[in-house]
Amino acid sequence: MKAVFGWMTVAVLMMLTISADARQPAVGIDPKALIEQIVSVAKRQREQIKDVVFETEFFSGENDNNTSQVESRFVKKVYLKFFDDTTWFHQEYLEYYKNGKLQSPEKRDKKAAEIIKKNHKRQAGDISRSVLLPFYPELKKNYDITYDGVTEDKIDGYICHKFTVHSKVEEQSYINGDFFFEAETFHLVRVDFTPTKLTQSLSYSLRTLDISIRYDSSPDGFWFPRQIDIKGKGKTSFLFGVEFATTEYLRNPKINTNLSNELFEVDYDK
Repeated sequence: MKAVFGWMTVAVLMMLTISADARQPAVGIDPKALIEQIVSVAKRQREQIKDVVFETEFFSGENDNNTSQVESRFVKKVYLKFFDDTTWFHQEYLEYYKNGKLQSPEKRDKKAAEIIKKNHKRQAGDISRSVLLPFYPELKKNYDITYDGVTEDKIDGYICHKFTVHSKVEEQSYINGDFFFEAETFHLVRVDFTPTKLTQSLSYSLRTLDISIRYDSSPDGFWFPRQIDIKGKGKTSFLFGVEFATTEYLRNPKINTNLSNELFEVDYDK
């Protein structure tokens, strides 16, 4: 099953904005200048990358109505193709393991479809959406950003600048979170965030959703996501409590492999 996912177009980008009045707790450090460097570094990397392919390992667990947690493991490939105003996303589920045992392709495809549907319902999203959108200078009014200084402890081995981001808008595409940027290169090292508004419907209510993304440098010197952790709690229409957790490890990024547009096309016949 093929699909195109691009959460953010230019029109949406123009709605997401930041406040320029970030507080300055550290003497001699200008938060506005830091934000300019952060955006500049991100744009320079984006200009050099047309597409990227990751090998990934994905773990999914769910605790439904106090039953024991069942873990699934997938071997996947994730494809991203970048354009000026959007990013295309495609993933392939290659292998499915349940309780450590390799499952059939039919069971793999069925389970993968279930996970994709649940992730969409839970607003888990995908990595085609840039979490740095609140920092872009042309986006000015719907976020408050506070500079919290240089971290006392290293974050995943790096000394970091920390920013706290708070949205003034309660919509599913807006977030609140903590951002950690490597102190010398200004690359994003880690972000911990949650959407400002969670899914509420007759069939499912999401109570909590916490997302953490960790980044690191590739052999080519580019910074990419290396681990994505998602945890949440919800309730179904039958008032059953559901707790879920997923972890995805992204490895061996291959850049500028000239991915075809056809890879991302929707196949309506399937």
